[in-house]
Amino acid sequence: MKPQHILFVTLLMLATAGCSPTAKNEPNKRAEHVPANGIYYWKTIFDLNETERNFLKEHHVKRLYLRFFDVVPAEINAKNNFNFEAVPNATIAFRSAIPDDVEVIPVVYITIEALRLMSHSNEDYAGLIAERVMHIADFNELGDIREVQLDCDWTQQTQDAYFALCQAVKDKLKPHGIQLSCTIRLWQLASACPPVDRGVLMMYNTGNITNPKTQNSILDLNDVKAYLNGKPYDLPLDFAYPTFSWYVWFHDNTYMGLFHDQPDTSLIEEGDTVRQEQVEFSDLQSLDSLVRMKLSADNASIILYHLDSANLSNYSTDEIRQIYHHD
Repeated sequence: MKPQHILFVTLLMLATAGCSPTAKNEPNKRAEHVPANGIYYWKTIFDLNETERNFLKEHHVKRLYLRFFDVVPAEINAKNNFNFEAVPNATIAFRSAIPDDVEVIPVVYITIEALRLMSHSNEDYAGLIAERVMHIADFNELGDIREVQLDCDWTQQTQDAYFALCQAVKDKLKPHGIQLSCTIRLWQLASACPPVDRGVLMMYNTGNITNPKTQNSILDLNDVKAYLNGKPYDLPLDFAYPTFSWYVWFHDNTYMGLFHDQPDTSLIEEGDTVRQEQVEFSDLQSLDSLVRMKLSADNASIILYHLDSANLSNYSTDEIRQIYHHD
């Protein structure tokens, strides 16, 4: 076994240490995709507060897109011959149980740098990714897994490598009756479709966050419109809408970083500027109208990003209902 594969497997075992295994996944028939309210959970510790649990119940959220781990580059010492390989990182830990009647969709985030490193051994890495996902789900008793999602901001230069990885992961999951989906950025609508069963079109991060003249990098409807006038996309799509906010920090008009909560005033110097960005409900309504006018959304799910009580408090219960399209 190659050194990087040993590390991948070792980290898999550490992620599930101290848990009692349940029955292994058995092959089963793939279920037909049924539209359902969904939401992402993008924290390293799964620990829901009462407000978040009530949100899932009140808004009939049936799918929880749960980030399981990232795949990132790491320096490996193979008999004093140092090189970089792709390894798992920031694996989720569970402090709360998954609410009843909520299906978990494991999500694996892959950096571009890791994707390049995996391109020489897609079959091996695909097997390791699929095995790690199923182990985490099994040991934490997350129920039947019917779909796994890959999240990667692939480029035109890395498209072939990413598509090859997607095909390999899909082939590994198929015997278990598990479908593969992946995230799709707006600009990727003009490219070929990845070899997956379904895509989630990410309707946010549309602007240039590093430009001090950008008004709202999370969502600008004019940016969205520019991508929705092409040919139909030959892949069934669900749609992810932004319900998060952040603060963008600049020093002398140079991008310095993000604050996901209130800005750290100890870091802010005289002359620095902080741009607060969030998405108003009226913009989400306009976005939804645009999606339904330009794209086929009859059999699509709406997925919010992400499950965080502080950000979701910016919207009323009725507004969330309207976004999800239920009474």
